[in-house]
Amino acid sequence: MKRFLAALTCCALLTLCSCSDDSSSSADPPSPTPTSASSEPSPTQEVETPEEFVARWIDLNTSMQNTGDTKAFRRVSSKCRPCLSTADQVDSIYKAGGYVKTDGWTAKSIAASEPGTDGAVQLTIAVISAPTEYKESSDGQIQRLEGGDFRELMSIAPNGNSWIVTNLEQLAE
Repeated sequence: MKRFLAALTCCALLTLCSCSDDSSSSADPPSPTPTSASSEPSPTQEVETPEEFVARWIDLNTSMQNTGDTKAFRRVSSKCRPCLSTADQVDSIYKAGGYVKTDGWTAKSIAASEPGTDGAVQLTIAVISAPTEYKESSDGQIQRLEGGDFRELMSIAPNGNSWIVTNLEQLAE
């Protein structure tokens, strides 16, 4: 059950525990620098920037949790095992008659690495997670998660004019 709660928090719900199969990252994440990211890709831009993608992913994550509709989130996270596990848990909650209520994440800063030879980018995201209320089933007890500040390392790969998440893990403070 604690693993479930950790994963639930992890996706703002992706917050309190490591969201990777590894409990630590061997990658040197880029240093966070403040950036402004819109939740919608700019109509004048053909290619979505990594920062714009993160903002859109955060919106999809929050929507998934609050509605139980995981399809759009799964499409942009289809190569991210921790993300898909969280979507599975959200599906399970709603199928059992439960719910999740959260305002989700706010990205305080996003620092992107230079693209690798395959175009992949790593993003260090400083996050403020809003409190979350949830019930695991229709007859379950209301439970609350406090939220808080943390850092995530998101790995993304090019996917047409956008990106796809390949991994997400919480960084040690």
